[in-house]
Amino acid sequence: MDAKNWGSFIDNYPELMGKAVVLRSYDSPNALAELMRDCDVAVATTNVSVAEVSVALEALSSKERAGVKLAYYVQDYEPLFYHPESEGWRIAHASYGTLKEATLFAKTKWLCDIVYLNHGIRVRKVTPSIDHGIYYPDLSLEKDYICVGAMLRVRTARRAPQRTARILQILRDTVPEKIVLQVFGSSDEELESVGIATSQGIVNRGRLKRTEVPAFMRGCDLFLDLSDFQAFGRTGLEAMASGCIPLVPALGGTDEYAIHGKNALVVDTRSDRHILDAVGMFLTLSDRERRTMQQAALETASDFSIRKAALSELRLFQELCWQDH
Repeated sequence: MDAKNWGSFIDNYPELMGKAVVLRSYDSPNALAELMRDCDVAVATTNVSVAEVSVALEALSSKERAGVKLAYYVQDYEPLFYHPESEGWRIAHASYGTLKEATLFAKTKWLCDIVYLNHGIRVRKVTPSIDHGIYYPDLSLEKDYICVGAMLRVRTARRAPQRTARILQILRDTVPEKIVLQVFGSSDEELESVGIATSQGIVNRGRLKRTEVPAFMRGCDLFLDLSDFQAFGRTGLEAMASGCIPLVPALGGTDEYAIHGKNALVVDTRSDRHILDAVGMFLTLSDRERRTMQQAALETASDFSIRKAALSELRLFQELCWQDH
C-alpha cells in the first residue's frame, strides 16, 4: 500500500490490524523494491501502481526479478476515466502492456473482453465477491413506505452525480408521498460546489464509512446506480445482499449478477426515460412481487463469497509460482 493511501485504507479496514495479514506501506520505488524482494507474486491494482511496480523492478537484480512473478488485477477499464488522448488516458491505455511478463486478471468477462479487444492481451477471469459479514438483510424490518436510495459522488464523474440528482428531483416532484428518497456519498457542501442543491424531500446521509453503507442499504427498497458504466458494479450486488433491489447500468459487467425484472433493474442509464420507466415499474409492484425480487436478489448475492473469490485468486497465484517447476 502506498503511503499516501495508507491512512484511509486503515480507516476503512481497521479489522485487518493485528490479524494474520501483513500490512506494509511504501513511500518510494526503492521502498517498494525492498518489499518485492520478499514476494513470490507482485500484483499491481491500478495504472498508477503498474508504473510504480515497473520502476521498482529496475532496482532489483536480474536474479531478484526472475524470482518475482508479476500480475495486474484489472479492476476497471481505466482509459474510460480520462478524456481521450489526454496524458492520463495515454498512461492508462499503455498500462496493460507495461509489465511485459505480467499475467492480467479481472473479475468480469466484460473487463476481459474490453482489454483483449483494445490491446490484444488475454485476461484471466477470477471470481468477484462481497463482504457478507457486513452486507446482510434485515428481514424483520417493517415500514409503511418505499425507500429509494442512491449514491451521489461528485468527485467521480463517471458515477453521473448530475444525472442522479436530476432523476431524484423528478422523482421527488412526481412520486407518491409514501416514497422516501435518500442519498449518500458527498456532503451538502460538496454537492453545492458542483451546482447540485440539497433538495427538501431528499435526505442526504453525507459521506459514509464502509461499515456504515450496509445500514443505508438495509433501509432501502430500491437503490439507484446511474453510473455511465460499471466494470462490475459491486455496490449493486451489495444492495442485493442487503435485501435491496438495485437499478444498474446495462453497459459494463453487471450481467455477472443482474437479471432485469428478476433480481434487479438493468437499464441504459444514458436515457432518463428508461430510468424513470424502470423505477415506475418497480413502484407499481405488489408487496408480494417485491418480496419475490428480494428473495431472488438475496439468493444471487449469496453466490459471491469472499472465500470463493480468495480461492480463485489463490489458484491463479499458485499456477504462476509453479510455471518454472
